[in-house]
Amino acid sequence: MPELPEVETITRRLRDLVVGKSITDITVLREKSWQGDIAKVTGQTITDVSRKAKIIRFHLSNKMNLLVHLKMTGQLIYVDKHTRVGGGHPTADWVNELPAKHTRVILSLSDNATLYFNDMRVFGWIRVVTDEQLSIHYKDLGPDVIDDVVTAEFLFKKLLKKSQAIKIVIMDNTVMCGLGNIYACDALHLAKIHPLRKANSLSFKETSRLLDASKTVLNLGIELGGATMDSYRHVDGFSGRYQEKVRVYGKDGEPCQVCGAVIKKIKLGGRGTFYCEECQR
Repeated sequence: MPELPEVETITRRLRDLVVGKSITDITVLREKSWQGDIAKVTGQTITDVSRKAKIIRFHLSNKMNLLVHLKMTGQLIYVDKHTRVGGGHPTADWVNELPAKHTRVILSLSDNATLYFNDMRVFGWIRVVTDEQLSIHYKDLGPDVIDDVVTAEFLFKKLLKKSQAIKIVIMDNTVMCGLGNIYACDALHLAKIHPLRKANSLSFKETSRLLDASKTVLNLGIELGGATMDSYRHVDGFSGRYQEKVRVYGKDGEPCQVCGAVIKKIKLGGRGTFYCEECQR
């Protein structure tokens, strides 16, 4: 599943390419993937591309918006005469001819450019919303971990009210957004905090350390274009390099890079959770 650094990377890549282009046509190949009136966005110019949590927002000239959520297997791939770029869930569609069998929506843009929304498992979506409706889609989302508003004081107050395992809490988007499974595992390892610790057992000092670690791994992920954890990790214009820096995620049975102890794997909240018993307390 694309996490915040991957979605931020896609947002930045697309912003440079589609701002100023108009939407000339929209073809919906899977009704479940599109929600809204096509007529309200056709002919409009894309004025900006931004992100809130994992939702990508295409700002349009008539104060309408296209919101895109990639969910587990979504992709956005931009193609024109000279360029092919994008990202999301890594599959052969990154390099195959488009539209592919997993293409759900096609946005035709000016200057003979095309934006493809692919989604193998059809959990993702594109929605047409007004500026006023944005608050409905964002109302349950906390601030991004990397936002300045997320301070140690902010997080500590949140954790005091939570008795669940700390890994589950820091991945809760109503608390703060941005830490998916890869980066949550790595942040906890960097902060030396066991993923099973009760959130309200953390001291203020530990909370501050965890927040610093969370910001560090996310900013590194953004700097490296996210993580591409499979065979398409070297496709130019799509893949990231955070997998080269992963601390514990996916490394069960391997030695901890800090102390040399064996990395363990457990299931927590239905997710594979990786940690070092020696480093993390």
